[in-house]
Amino acid sequence: MNKELLEKYIIGETNEEENKIIQQWLGQDSRNHAEYLKMKQMWDSLPQALEAPEVDVDQAWAKFRAARANRSADRNDTRDRKTVDIGWNWWAAAAVLLMCSLGFYYFDKSNRQEQNLYSTTSVLKNTLPDGSTVTLNKNSKLAYSSTWMNAARSVKLEQGEVFFQVLKDRAHPFVIASGKSKITVLGTSFNVRRHVDATEVIVATGLVKVSYNNHEIYLHPKEMITVKDSDTTTVSVKQVPDQFYKYYVDREFIFENTSLERVVELLSKAYEQKIVIDVAADKKLLLTATFKQNSLNDILKVIADTFKSKVIIKDSIIHITR
Repeated sequence: MNKELLEKYIIGETNEEENKIIQQWLGQDSRNHAEYLKMKQMWDSLPQALEAPEVDVDQAWAKFRAARANRSADRNDTRDRKTVDIGWNWWAAAAVLLMCSLGFYYFDKSNRQEQNLYSTTSVLKNTLPDGSTVTLNKNSKLAYSSTWMNAARSVKLEQGEVFFQVLKDRAHPFVIASGKSKITVLGTSFNVRRHVDATEVIVATGLVKVSYNNHEIYLHPKEMITVKDSDTTTVSVKQVPDQFYKYYVDREFIFENTSLERVVELLSKAYEQKIVIDVAADKKLLLTATFKQNSLNDILKVIADTFKSKVIIKDSIIHITR
């Protein structure tokens, strides 16, 4: 991966096509993701300017890349030398990085205030600065402040669906804003899905607090609520199996007495294929099965064999029929 393209991505200067290329590269190998985090941590460690002095941006950019290369060379050079020059080289590099930080004030001011993670046509897994991990389903967007660790680790789900695995930190609660709802945890795992006018929360492990319109609800594992932005009354809690989010997090479907209607809904979303049940009564049929990284054809064959039904395709639409 071109390092200059990665640097542009970190400071928010890439276009949509370049974003797709980088996200695909990140998902190919964990080592790619580690390299990206290393560069991002280097950028995030830059001192933040309080004012915007007049600095030649092009020159500062060139010095930043030179400083990066020099720091790498310095590390190799000084492994066998234990002298006070190490300390001097660090302060020299820090001075150059400070100049770079000041020069990029106009370019990355908004980026430093808000970092964005977003997926397009594929699932994206990433690590937040505190070590918590997030899995973004397709077409999802998550934003967080660069100063989020001052009091609370605050993020905002702007669209789509995200599975959170939050690192425990009692001093800094993890807070998610979604519409008019707020989800608060210390360390747990759960799924949040943003609808047009509502937020759905499903807990995998731990305890989750959901706040909305002066109401609070605590959710335990395998409990779910859906809160509309306009809700002013207490929302009922439902018991749900893991298949509501396992299909994109672990590429696994776990159906336990699940209605065929819900099965088809999840398959349609996961495989981006329109599937319909022709016979209304069949929607209430219950399926118990587990699929791990199976193709859609394999799953449909099991459904057809289980319920003695047929699967046909008409005008690019899959029909489960009799």
